[in-house]
Order: sequence, then structure tokens, then C-alpha cells
Amino acid sequence: MDEDIVTGYSVLAYSACEREAWFVLRRFKPEQDNPYIELGRYLHKNSYEGKGEKEISLPGAVIDVMWNEKKCTIVGEIKKSSKSLKGARIQLLFYLKLLRDKNVEAQGFILLPKEKKKIPIEYDEQAEMEIKEILLKLEELKQLSIPPPPKWKGICSKCGFSELCWAGDD
Repeated sequence: MDEDIVTGYSVLAYSACEREAWFVLRRFKPEQDNPYIELGRYLHKNSYEGKGEKEISLPGAVIDVMWNEKKCTIVGEIKKSSKSLKGARIQLLFYLKLLRDKNVEAQGFILLPKEKKKIPIEYDEQAEMEIKEILLKLEELKQLSIPPPPKWKGICSKCGFSELCWAGDD
């Protein structure tokens, strides 16, 4: 993968925390034995079997699941719960933008298997402006030689970078 490319993962991380996004942009890996990451991996692997093609790779993206429905391409982003809707929406909009850039019109859905929900996400003019703004901010973040300082948020306790962020902080 091109080391300089902004990814769907960095867009998702940015929606939660600039510091996490800085780590992701530099290809740091979160703790793989984090129980929340393990649960996400399990849900991705075991949800929506037979629905369509899973883990579609594009430069900067791995789309969870994609299928065709009535001559329309559908892109699905699988998440653990509706608590992560903000980030899931941004990540999915980024994927829809990448597809549009390749002249593929698609509809997006956030898929919540545990809640049995399918939430439509529309890529419109406002969403396009939102994604462009985030991409500009990520480009600025890439230029920083050190990460932004940590700021404690409720999600920090579940983050795969928590130990890295808070190492040595008493």
C-alpha cells in the first residue's frame, strides 16, 4: 500500500481522535488483542455471509461488503453497535467518494448485525464537502512531526492505541 495515502481507517480514526488518526496515518497498528478489536473482527468475519463480496480492496480502502441490488451497487460498512455511527458514517462516505472517483455510483449502508439494523447513508453535496474538509485536515495532520497531545475521552478506554497514548501518564 502507498505509505502516503489517506485510508478509510484514518478517516474513521479522525472522527474519534486526531491523535489516533496521526498514529494511523503513520501506519501504527492498534493492539490486536484488544477485546473490542477482536469483537469487530469476529463480526466482520461472521456477519452477512452470502450477502455479497466481502473485503473489497481499493487503494486506501477495504470495503466490508458489497453487492448489487436491482442494478445498484450497495456498499456495507459493518459495525459493532450504533454507538459508532458518527465514525462509520464518515468512513462509509469516504468509500462512496472513492467509488465515485472511479465512476461507480453506489448506495451506502451501515450494517449493525447485533442490532439487526441497516442504516442508509447518502452521499450528497453536503457529504462531499464534509469529506473534502476531513481530507484537508488529515493532510495537515500528516505534516506534524509529533502527534497532537492526548485528550482523555470516554472512548479512550476501548481504543487499541490507549496504552501507546497514555504510556508514562500517571
